[in-house]
Amino acid sequence: MILGEYCMKILIVDDEIFARRTLERLLSMEDDVEVIEATDCYDAFALYEENLPDIVITDIMMKGGIGGEWLIEKILASNPDANIIVCSGRQKTDLLKYKLMGAKYCIQKPIKYQELWDCIDELVMS
Repeated sequence: MILGEYCMKILIVDDEIFARRTLERLLSMEDDVEVIEATDCYDAFALYEENLPDIVITDIMMKGGIGGEWLIEKILASNPDANIIVCSGRQKTDLLKYKLMGAKYCIQKPIKYQELWDCIDELVMS
């Protein structure tokens, strides 16, 4: 992915440290990507408003009772054009709900990294 002098910001939201670190390592392989991480949706929304990332990659099911569905609603209420990618262990039929809510892509865990890069590339090019 070549973005020139532009540095793309990606916010990763997942309560599982292994999932966050894996995504962070993958995304940080690109020189023009800045990764921001959040462990819960409250922090994620605050970081979203503070940093205005280009892409949000969020899990749905998280500890603490507030999950990705709440975050999707809050972000899209703030910015209807936000680029949200849902990465979840839920069934594909369940993920359709998040596309209807406004998520641009829904990827089933375990994540196939080429699929994730393809989604990011599509968002960057659009």
